[in-house]
Amino acid sequence: MKKLFAVLALTIAPLAALADHERAAVDVVFCIDRSGSMSGVIQTAKEKVWAIVNDIARIRPTPVLRIGLIGYGSADTEFKSFPLTDDLDAVYGNLMTFQTDMGGDEWVGAVVGKATNEMGWSTDKDALRIIFVVGNETAMQGTPDNMYTVTVPRAIAKDIVVNAIYCGGPGPDEERTWREVAKLADGAYTVIDESGGAITIETPMDQELAELNGKLNGTYLPFGAAGAEGQANQVMQDANSHANGAASNMAQRAMAKSWDGYNCARWDLVDACAQEGFKLEEVKDEALPEEMRKMSTDERRAHIAAKKSERDALMKRINELGRSRQDFIDAKVKAEGLTQDKAFDEAVRKAVREQAARRGMAFGEEK
Repeated sequence: MKKLFAVLALTIAPLAALADHERAAVDVVFCIDRSGSMSGVIQTAKEKVWAIVNDIARIRPTPVLRIGLIGYGSADTEFKSFPLTDDLDAVYGNLMTFQTDMGGDEWVGAVVGKATNEMGWSTDKDALRIIFVVGNETAMQGTPDNMYTVTVPRAIAKDIVVNAIYCGGPGPDEERTWREVAKLADGAYTVIDESGGAITIETPMDQELAELNGKLNGTYLPFGAAGAEGQANQVMQDANSHANGAASNMAQRAMAKSWDGYNCARWDLVDACAQEGFKLEEVKDEALPEEMRKMSTDERRAHIAAKKSERDALMKRINELGRSRQDFIDAKVKAEGLTQDKAFDEAVRKAVREQAARRGMAFGEEK
């Protein structure tokens, strides 16, 4: 019996996943104009952020992905800022707060300066650090000390690439300023549709993926002070994903939850036990899920191992369906001659891929 528990304990020890210091650090900050004309792009971001995450998940080695958000549009007097974090449920919850609620003074240079100086970027010398500044009208707004011609070069001096996504407003002079933003910081320049340009294709796999997502939640074991809140937020972001993109977005969320970058070690015992240095025996009884409080340490390890095995099986099926889903979408896009050239999510994916490749990061076929 002791041998059995020893084997079970090994299954929840740190797995083949690389330690964080051996993984690619990818920091991405989205600076999104929150003035009235941007409602379509903001909605597209809510519908497509999981698709963007899933593409970044294909970087090899598996990246430590952190995402930050800044809403701008009221000159330099008001920003809605959320710092870089690897808590993807928190990121999505923060994104849900984005609305068209700012005045219309779109100081691109000011928001780039704020992102550069205040987001807590990775200090890893090999990290990929990216800003996406998204908006319309001219980028040449602001005071001389925070004009983009001043702040964008400061970003690249700190090894932060700035990408400009111009949302299709009229006027070659406006477009020229956005091109210059990207050029000054070695970034990509893209014009997208003011609607966000999203292409959403439902697939025969979406329903099963949504069902598997629900079953996946049942493998989490909330513990400690953050347990109840973490589990509640996971369920909330499932609901938000369904409300913003329905079946297609839920499928993408299920896929995002099935890779190493979606890590809930702060509040889930299964993920926590896979972290180097975590000691299950030091968790107080009252901090454990109720069903585990009367178990012995060996029984607790066995229970966690069983949940991990269940999760692994669900994730394997999700990834299989995810590949079939992508094949279906690729075939549909080709057959119908659809183009994503003016889509927000495609602009982001393309830029990240190109800039990751410049850092020597490869993209794998599977998560």
